[in-house]
Amino acid sequence: MKNRERVIWIIIICLLVVVTTASGLNHWIFAGDSEKTYEQLRIFNEIFNLLRTEYYDEKKVTPEHLIPGAIKGMINTLDDPHTSYMSKEIFNELQTDTKGEFGGLGIVIGVRDKWITVIAPIDDTPAARVGIKAGDKIIEIDGTSTEGYTTMDAVKLLRGKVGTGVTITVQRDEGEVPLHFSIIRGIIKLETVKSTVIDGHIGYIRISQFSEPTGKALEQQLNSLLGNGIDSLIVDLRNNPGGLLPSVIEISDMFLSKGVIVSTRGRDESQNQVFTAHSQTIVPDIPLIVLVNGGSASASEIFSGAIRDNNRGILLGEKTFGKGSVQTVRELPDGSGIRITTALYYTPSGKSINKIGIEPDQVVEEIKPTKDEIKAIDKLNELELVKKFVSGHKSYTESDLKNFMKTLEKNGLKIRQVIVKRLIKNEQEKNVIPSLIDLDYDVQLKSAVKMLESVNTFNKVKAS
Repeated sequence: MKNRERVIWIIIICLLVVVTTASGLNHWIFAGDSEKTYEQLRIFNEIFNLLRTEYYDEKKVTPEHLIPGAIKGMINTLDDPHTSYMSKEIFNELQTDTKGEFGGLGIVIGVRDKWITVIAPIDDTPAARVGIKAGDKIIEIDGTSTEGYTTMDAVKLLRGKVGTGVTITVQRDEGEVPLHFSIIRGIIKLETVKSTVIDGHIGYIRISQFSEPTGKALEQQLNSLLGNGIDSLIVDLRNNPGGLLPSVIEISDMFLSKGVIVSTRGRDESQNQVFTAHSQTIVPDIPLIVLVNGGSASASEIFSGAIRDNNRGILLGEKTFGKGSVQTVRELPDGSGIRITTALYYTPSGKSINKIGIEPDQVVEEIKPTKDEIKAIDKLNELELVKKFVSGHKSYTESDLKNFMKTLEKNGLKIRQVIVKRLIKNEQEKNVIPSLIDLDYDVQLKSAVKMLESVNTFNKVKAS
């Protein structure tokens, strides 16, 4: 047994040396700190041997069980939710994600305050349709607590065979009763760019993620909007969790004719890079507003910072998520992988957004139900009042809505009319693709439209 353990240990050391050599370093792995490192590894080996030979349950002390556990523990000591070990299955799924199609619930998650947290629900996916929101803390998955889980731990449980179900419990507000959602897994096809024209002259573009196909899709839709004679533009990055750095660089370049887009700074000089805009822009110098919120992260924050710091447009909405670190993904010899934070992003003005986020120029908070309204909505759903109203009204008048509001009051349900209208619309669109925009309920988009209307009116008067 002792000889076998020595062989295992020698193999581990050899692997470390090989990996270090392969990474291009010119010094041995223990250089500069050799004695301390060797001593710590000797202690590790001693504990490994003691567990292998003396722990009562032999099934739990196999090398296949202990070594991955040691790897996870080593990564956890970094206290960095974006550095993680990935099994073969998870690593393969990561490669698929960036191509624009994968299976699952349709949420992007991370760790915040030691809990699995929804960074953003993806548009038109099972999670978005049941009402999962950015900022929701996932405290249970199928009845199992997620306390202490890594992102990859949660992904393993949340992803599964298409058509199967999973129940997640989320804590939306501190002190409130947790919410339970039963979701059927599906194929998540990311149509990352959608667009329309508002009031005949304001272009609206929704970018849900920065993946490989996003740049080409955006260019096509920008050309279409410009061909329709738009005189201003809204780019909606709310609940956009980010994506690929090359994609956001490419897209930022479509809006900027000069200036820094983003810079990265890391431990190694190769990580210190500055990305600048070129003169071949697609979007002319028309008024531009970028919509952001707490679900706008990573690449979304890069784009937002580039637009604001270069005085190309303004940001409107709510403070962004604050994910400003660069991850490098390495494939390991057995097909698994590791994602390592190797640098931080900096906006053109030199500010880091990591764990800080970006404050918008114009703060406009979305409409959120109060605690009493949430309880009333639960009772409303229990009584199926909205469902009954919609089934009796394919379309409705202001008089119909007024009578429905009276019905709610009779049932002791006090909910603002704007929220009731949104609930009705959700029921109407339950089995269809939802409308891209909603100027009745979306106060952030409505504010952006009003602002652009004022600017355009001013410019027309000035020109005349």
